[in-house]
Amino acid sequence: MLLGVFISIYIMTLVLQMIVPFIVRETIVFGVTVPDQNIKHPVLANMKKRYAQIVGGTGIVLLIVMIISYNILTSESNQSMVLLGCLFSMLTLSMVLYWVNHQKILTLKKQEQWGVNIKQVRAVDLTARSRDEMLPWSFFAIPLGIAGFLIIYSILHYDQMPTNIAVHWGPNGEADAWRNKTYLSAISLPLSMLMMQCMMWGITDSIKRSAIKIAVNRKAESLEDQLKTRKYMSWQILLVSYALTVLLTVLQLSNIYPAMTVGYKLLPVFVLFLAVVLGSLFIYVVKKRKYRVRYEENIDSQIMDVDEDRYWRGGLIYMNRQDPSIFVEKRFGVGWTMNLANPRGYIVIVLPFLLLLLISIFSL
Repeated sequence: MLLGVFISIYIMTLVLQMIVPFIVRETIVFGVTVPDQNIKHPVLANMKKRYAQIVGGTGIVLLIVMIISYNILTSESNQSMVLLGCLFSMLTLSMVLYWVNHQKILTLKKQEQWGVNIKQVRAVDLTARSRDEMLPWSFFAIPLGIAGFLIIYSILHYDQMPTNIAVHWGPNGEADAWRNKTYLSAISLPLSMLMMQCMMWGITDSIKRSAIKIAVNRKAESLEDQLKTRKYMSWQILLVSYALTVLLTVLQLSNIYPAMTVGYKLLPVFVLFLAVVLGSLFIYVVKKRKYRVRYEENIDSQIMDVDEDRYWRGGLIYMNRQDPSIFVEKRFGVGWTMNLANPRGYIVIVLPFLLLLLISIFSL
């Protein structure tokens, strides 16, 4: 079952890596801004196609190696290392190819002087906020409430918890690491869940407050794309939040009531969690592709969107002090990334992460 689960994760990850160049904005190619007037350049299409072919072909080879090696090896630890090794090898290859193509497009853009004589304009729609369909904070209140309740419940049932508290579960769904029982270790799991729930709520709220970026030559289509993308992203985060709540609640209850896992492995719970996470991500990608702005031909216009390449490090890291947005859409990949020049982002991401780290250290 473990191999089947991992193969499913691997295949979905491989497919996502292959189609990334075809789901992001056409005016963003391998992390580089391409003026509307140049998006049909033949070199760009060839790069995308070649990237998908290399990643797909190599990914299939690694998948075959993974399956054969898994069946040959008898040690569970060695099997896990092979599975993870093949996955990270595929991801590493895709990022190397991305970087090579990123540099090539930057060079081509400079050589052919794309956008040099075109006026850069930022489009704004004052009615966009009123049409935003992102989920309100109240949808995240239930997971936060469950996490808080579970902390109190664990403290009240501290005496009936075993001397050793399970803190890690192996690939077969069985606990394989424990800590001595203290009040902190007893509530470390729901406390960590509370921090992660706060983080996901903070990310959703920050995306809701972020700028809605509209393509100056495709105002109506790009606005629809932005509104739908934000809506489905908030739903995807919410589903992950609820799935995480179910998973960690079951794990915490198994510490309070050890008898509930006697002769029973928690692998199905982990599988369900992964199914929700990957399934919601897949739906988001499908919707993103559906509403993506499509350019049938190069735009004959004397204006273009503002070129923000100078704010992106390698097309992956965004740093713009003038942008009040905490999160912006990734230029390569699925989802959103943080504006590292906005200090408020560190409250949303870094602070909960540091608290999680402190919980892990002091509950040892």
